[in-house]
Parts: sequence; structure tokens; C-alpha cells
Amino acid sequence: MSCDLIVLARRQPDVHAVVDGMVALGEAVHIRGGEPDPTLLYDADRRLLVSIEDPVLISVPGEVGRLLGPEFGARAQAPVWWVDVRAVSDIPDAERVARKFAEALVHWVGGTVYPDGAPEAQVRSWKATDQRTGGAASYTGGVIQS
Repeated sequence: MSCDLIVLARRQPDVHAVVDGMVALGEAVHIRGGEPDPTLLYDADRRLLVSIEDPVLISVPGEVGRLLGPEFGARAQAPVWWVDVRAVSDIPDAERVARKFAEALVHWVGGTVYPDGAPEAQVRSWKATDQRTGGAASYTGGVIQS
């Protein structure tokens, strides 16, 4: 059985930038595809590890709660970016890579990971913009302030 994760991102995610960062920090994955096809991560033996769907903006109030239950609906209210992350089941390292990607994405753009993510993380990217007002967020002491 595959490991399915859903990232509920506060800001529009750049999937390739996060994967590039993982590679720069020593994660041995190769990237293929993306926009409009899924982004695929392979190991050094060219085995598929993870499939990442393009982000989809969820802007309907209550939609996250309808799809994932009231706990996550309260935790990640619209608007959020929904990103499906699937690890293959027959390669033990695939789930670790999928979780590392999901956690890195949330680290940079804010949000949470379903089903077992921590409460919503604050945005850490200096490039983040406030989607509600369209204005740029400000960087103060390692935390983005909107």
C-alpha cells in the first residue's frame, strides 16, 4: 500500500524549488515531470519513489473540512493550496522522502500535512506574499509577518 500525504499549504508552493533544495542538502533523488504532469522523484537506481501532483487552490470555505474532516477543516481554512504526495509502497525509503518533501514544503510556505501533521506552521520564506491582501509579507527575526 502506498503512503498518501496531503500538504495544505498556506502560500502557493513551488514544488521544483523545494525538491531542488532537498537535492542541494544531500537528498539523492532525481526529478522528472511537472506542470501539468505530476512531478516524479526517482532514486539513484531509477526507481520511482514519490509522485507529487500540481498544487490546487482550495478557496471554498468548509471544503477542507468536508474532504478531510472537521479537525483539519478547522486547522487549515480556505484559501489553501492542496498538494497530493504519494510514496510507492515497495521501496522502504520512499515514504521517508515523501515525508521529508511534505515537511520541507510546509516549512517554507506554511500549512500542515494530512493525516498526521503538526498544527499549522508559520511561513518561513522571505518571498512569501499575503494572498488575502496581495501585499508582500515582511521578514522579521526569522519569521514572516503578514
